[in-house]
Amino acid sequence: MNLLGDINQMTLEEMFANIFTVQAITRADRYRMKLAILDNALTEEHMQALDRLFYAAKRGRLKLVD
Repeated sequence: MNLLGDINQMTLEEMFANIFTVQAITRADRYRMKLAILDNALTEEHMQALDRLFYAAKRGRLKLVD
């Protein structure tokens, strides 16, 4: 799924993979996630990935960066 074609042509799957690879969530990542949630553009797999991201952030495994 391509979310907002004008923002780096990154799919949600690529964004999730990048977040887990670098172990940080950027402001742009947070913006893309917010838009996807508000647009009801999330599949069940996307929701599960978001749950894992939130859990990892809560546990301190992911940093929130600007």
